[in-house]
Amino acid sequence: MKKLTQLCTGLCLLLSSSSLYAQLNLPADEGLSNRAQSEYAQLSDQMRFDNYKAAKKHLAWLLKNTPELHESIYINGIKVYQQFADDEENPNAQLHQDSVLVLYDLRMKYYDNEKSLIDRKASTAYKYYRTRPEKTEDLFRIFERTYELNGKDVGVNNLATYMDVTRKYNEVKPLGTDEILSRYYRVLDAIDQKEQQGGNGETYEKIRGIATKILLEIVPIDCDFIQKELAPRMQKDPSMAKRIVSLSLSQSCTGRTFFTDAVKLLIKENPDYALLRFLAIKEAEKGNMTEAIKYFNEAINATNDKSKKAQVYYDIAARMSQNNKPEARNYAEKALQTDPEFKKAYKLIGDLYFNSFNDCKEEKSMVSDRAIYWLAYDMYQKSGDQEAMNNAAGQFPTMSDIFTENKEEGKTISIGCWINKSTTIRRRKE
Repeated sequence: MKKLTQLCTGLCLLLSSSSLYAQLNLPADEGLSNRAQSEYAQLSDQMRFDNYKAAKKHLAWLLKNTPELHESIYINGIKVYQQFADDEENPNAQLHQDSVLVLYDLRMKYYDNEKSLIDRKASTAYKYYRTRPEKTEDLFRIFERTYELNGKDVGVNNLATYMDVTRKYNEVKPLGTDEILSRYYRVLDAIDQKEQQGGNGETYEKIRGIATKILLEIVPIDCDFIQKELAPRMQKDPSMAKRIVSLSLSQSCTGRTFFTDAVKLLIKENPDYALLRFLAIKEAEKGNMTEAIKYFNEAINATNDKSKKAQVYYDIAARMSQNNKPEARNYAEKALQTDPEFKKAYKLIGDLYFNSFNDCKEEKSMVSDRAIYWLAYDMYQKSGDQEAMNNAAGQFPTMSDIFTENKEEGKTISIGCWINKSTTIRRRKE
């Protein structure tokens, strides 16, 4: 049985080797062809056992004598040289780093796959060259080529690093402000696309923050710079709106008119929940509630997240709480219908009741007038706000008050005014 197993294994290896050799681009010369097959087989064997030092010798022969034999010699070659390039104690580490990148170039040369490989080469180049000032220009050119060929499809590893490479290059060969900004925009465009394709929003927000931080270390951008240099370009170049919004957020320029203008331009193409909510709040602050409600409703339609929808209903309720308590309660209840876990809406309703004492008291019955605090207490309890509950309970009538008016604790009592609710009679703890 053991011999049969060995025979089968050997046969499989033979068939595999025969298939592999059939794929090799062997030279016409028979002697060179036989040597190439032998060297390739030995390289494969050494790689199988992670014997990189021995593999290096066979790799060198293949690269010199049959560079177009098979793409796998470059795949293995990069792996071999990386072992030595990553060894910090190796005195020839930098030489091996350079060799790794040369192997990328040779693979692209012989197998016409620059677009798919240049991105990986850029990541490797950044790893090896970012601390080698003499390689800064080479590193910059590699990243430029990566973005030229891949654009928004560039790899995640080459997003924020592109800004770092731009910074390093700018220290050697200063770039103009527009040249630096254009590279920053490339990074943001790639991040935006990846987010739209379902990427991790938190990860990309972090990368966006790093890229922006590096930009601000290169170019002294502030609110005045945005207003003077960037805002005037919006009408001719609508894509500038997205950049102005991003930079304005980083520099706390959201109170400037140009930021609001940029947001309005941006939502025409992308009805973003956060931006629409921002506009709504701004309009409400100016007293334009009709316009604010319009943007609030658009924000609700721009998201499927029930918590975000509830937040907008709450926003509306909070802004109506002073002048239109019935409508404020209506919107707070909509928030709870949308998301029952949105408990701060209960707190808002409780505040509406608590603050309606002077509006609703009839001064005919102290107990009936104070019934409004029982309702407030109930809402505070649902919100989980113990402090507010204590405040409301402190306004309950005493047992003596209830008895004097010939009322009974625990009985139902109706409240009119704008509230039109029923609750139960309770006494203040003394």
